Formats: sequence, C-alpha cells, structure tokens
Amino acid sequence: MVPFLTNIRKVCLHPILYLLSLVWIIAHRLRIKYGRYEKMPIPVVCIGNITLGGAGKTPTVIFLANYFKKNNIKAHVVSRGYGGAFKDIVFVDPRTHSAYQVGDEPLLISQHAKVWVSKKKKEGILEAYKAGAELVLLDDGHQNFSIAKDINILVFDAEVNLKNENIFPLGNLRESPRPAVERADFLISIGNSVSNKNLRETIFQKYNQKIIDGKFVPNIIPKLKKRKLVAFCGIGRPEKFFSMLRKLNLEIIKEYSFPDHHFYSNRQLTKISDIAAKNNALVVTTEKDFVKIPVTFKKNIYPIDIELHLSKNKKLLLELKKLVP
Repeated sequence: MVPFLTNIRKVCLHPILYLLSLVWIIAHRLRIKYGRYEKMPIPVVCIGNITLGGAGKTPTVIFLANYFKKNNIKAHVVSRGYGGAFKDIVFVDPRTHSAYQVGDEPLLISQHAKVWVSKKKKEGILEAYKAGAELVLLDDGHQNFSIAKDINILVFDAEVNLKNENIFPLGNLRESPRPAVERADFLISIGNSVSNKNLRETIFQKYNQKIIDGKFVPNIIPKLKKRKLVAFCGIGRPEKFFSMLRKLNLEIIKEYSFPDHHFYSNRQLTKISDIAAKNNALVVTTEKDFVKIPVTFKKNIYPIDIELHLSKNKKLLLELKKLVP
C-alpha cells in the first residue's frame, strides 16, 4: 500500500493514538535538541533499545557486567527499577530484596554485578561513584538526554520488522529507528543468521561498521530433555521464549504467556503446577520470571539459563577497555 494511503488509514482508525504519537515525536525531538548531556565523574556505558521491551537489553547488560568483572573493572549498574515499589535510591541486595521492591530486571542483574535502582539516573550514577564504581552501565538510557554517555549501545531484536512498527502509543517504538541508530556507537542485533542478515540489509545498510551480531544460547539441563514441559513467562516477546524451546526439540505440552514484568499470584502458579503434575511434566520459565517466584513454588520450577554470545565484538571490547586505563 502507498505510504500516504497507509497513514490516512491509520488516522481514520486510530485518530487519538495517531495524534498522541505525533505529540510524542515532537516532545522527543525537543528533548534531544535541548538535552543537558551532563558529564559524569566516571565513564558511562549506556545500553538501550527503541522498542517497548523484548529486545535483549538485560542479557546485554549481564554480558557486559561479566566482561568487566573478568577484567577486574569495578562496573556498577544503574537502573530505574521498572515495576519496583522503591522510590528512593537503593543498592540492590539479592539476599534481602524482592522483585516487588526493586523490579525484576535489577534483581536478576544483581546476581552478576552491583546494582543501584534510581528513578533519577544522575543520582544513581553519583551514588555508584561514591561507592567505588570505576564505570557505570546505564540500563535503558538511550532516550535519556540529561547524561553524557561515553559509549552508546543500542540493542535490537533482529526478528522484529521495524518497518512495520509505529511510534508509541500507536505502536511499540520509543522513537524512529534512524536518529536512534545515528546516536549509537554500537548496534547489537540479536537473532539467528538469517534475521541478523535481514536487519543489516534493511534498517542498517548505512551502519554496517557499527553492527555486532548476537544470539542467545540456552543451557538446558539433561533432566528437561527427557520430560514433558509446561512453559510460562511474562516478557516482552513471550513467543520468542516458547519458539526457542521448541527449536531445541523439547516436548512442550502447554504454554502460558503473561504481560511483561508480570507478578504472579499464588493462584496462577498453583494452576500451572497442577497442570504439570497431572501430565507428569516439569515447569520451566525464564530467569527474569524466576526471580519473581515465591520460595514455596521455586523448588518445582526450572529457570532456563540463557547466555548472550556476540560475534565480531573485538572493536567493542577494545573501546570498553579504553574507558578505564
């Protein structure tokens, strides 16, 4: 369909959302133009995306946190703690804090690095600096223009066709792809060889020098390969999790999907556990969901450990090393 006619149809079908998207775009451009971009006392590596969840940002933060740990660099993570109840700055302690308090993603990341939850990113970075951080990984900061970043990393789900997406609230994009890509130093495209290639040849044609291909590699314990499985998750793209399990030839008899960052009730978990028990099956979920599960249910639920593998990442790692001499 001709782009003009497509836009007319969207205006007719979604007039309010379309107008709100225009307001969002204008406000976003003003924020870019009049951003303060304040320099912080320590290097800031920003990891962001342009879609509303599901791109692979959290695994990327964990990958980088583990990289810095291996190189004896004191890297702290600063996150806004989406979904958490705490309003003030808090240092996340995985032994005492819950996902209800600090958010599921910060709690998961805290198993790999020191994490600060702060609604105001500048204050969180300064607290990390006072606590001895040599560098900060800014989780979800690509659309923040108050902080100057030393390296901007933009993460994409290569299986999402960005050309078919619209700006929020009409669609799932936080901003238009082109200006977001132009502000980034590195682009991590997460998918399979085909989807990564397709993304390179469409949105990223002019930016090949920035692109790093990535893929998720699940670690499946042998026990799960021999049993029927009931799978559930509450992430940005639940179908991606289920598809990954099926591609591993695991026998999935039932799938339950919930909204991103969903907090599970005892009733929901009991229902899932009962279905599994009736079918002599085991229950599996994501690591992000597992941190939200009450202790009484955890013993019968298996989290799928997923690692991010990056190819041709030497330039990125070299630039990261330069930040802390």
